[in-house]
Amino acid sequence: MRRTFITASGLFLVCFSWILVNAYVPNWSEEFGKANFYADSLHGRKTSSGEKYDKTELTAAHKSLPFGTKVKVTRLDNKKSVVVRINDRGPFKEGYIIELSRRAAEEIDLDQDKSASVRVEVVPDTDSKTAAAKTSATKAKSGGNFDPARPAQYSTTGATTATAKGAKGAKAKEEIKENGKNTELYKVAMERSSKAGFGVQVSTLYDADNVLPIITKLQKQFPGKVMVNVERDNANDLSAYRVIVGPFADEKTATAQQKTVARKGYKQCFVVDLSEI
Repeated sequence: MRRTFITASGLFLVCFSWILVNAYVPNWSEEFGKANFYADSLHGRKTSSGEKYDKTELTAAHKSLPFGTKVKVTRLDNKKSVVVRINDRGPFKEGYIIELSRRAAEEIDLDQDKSASVRVEVVPDTDSKTAAAKTSATKAKSGGNFDPARPAQYSTTGATTATAKGAKGAKAKEEIKENGKNTELYKVAMERSSKAGFGVQVSTLYDADNVLPIITKLQKQFPGKVMVNVERDNANDLSAYRVIVGPFADEKTATAQQKTVARKGYKQCFVVDLSEI
């Protein structure tokens, strides 16, 4: 396992590469491995999709399936099964392929056995098929002149920047209007940071798509104080992103800043020793 500590600006390059590599999800029909379930202490915390984990809902975490995908999880020993919706990333333990909510675990008696071997199958999206059938029928009735409304299009090319060492704090930003589209061009600089001092950890994310929004917001609230620790698990081809406000010279200063960070809306933040990351 390899860990890298970088500033927020460098994360843009990391995320861009991650998105390119992970844009394609294999078209598999079933998967075999072990399943476990969430600890009750995680109830109410945000998942990688942005939703709050609700132990009473039928949800689960998977390493690669798109959020919203429904899968059928069947225990291989007692043959009990449950259908869950993917809204989080994980589990990140060797041999485990899915992590269930408390309610889903109870459906297959996993809450009693802690873990079990399972088969995971993607459930076809019947709602999409039904909608497609209705659209085809409407188009046929209208003589082929039916033109369904297009979804809104938007650009996410903007990314937060951090100033490189000695760059006098200048941020290059150019707004270009072309063919009716607004795009923003940022100069991206990367600076490694030494693992010294203390910081206030705001969140740990496992999906690169969710990292840029939070560091963009933090950069506005704490200019020059946004850091990201990237922990790479090469064996399982996974990455974890720890978003941190810092560094601060000592634990006392970091503890004082924790209160400020919490007032900004990050209630579950906590102080970390950067030398131990």
